[in-house]
Amino acid sequence: MSDPQFKLVATYPANWDRCKRCGAPRKVHGADGSCGLTLGLGRSRVRLLGAGGTAAALGGAGWLLATAPAIPPATVLAFVCLVAIILFVGGLAIASR
Repeated sequence: MSDPQFKLVATYPANWDRCKRCGAPRKVHGADGSCGLTLGLGRSRVRLLGAGGTAAALGGAGWLLATAPAIPPATVLAFVCLVAIILFVGGLAIASR
């Protein structure tokens, strides 16, 4: 059965199908197909929110490194890994919209 509200991404209905009205995936819609579960934020606001959250997390990671009493190489490596994870997740959050 084909659902006219959603554009299928596979040969069968899936959660990643896109709504033809709002463009959001099927998984963020109500059980009746209503678009009420979307945030209603514009694309630029979502990106600004994602960039702000990423910058806040990077600031917190920098503060943790700056307040460390001694900075051995393992601490610097852990900081680099934390920054990489933050940038990766922040990039996914911004790009997924």
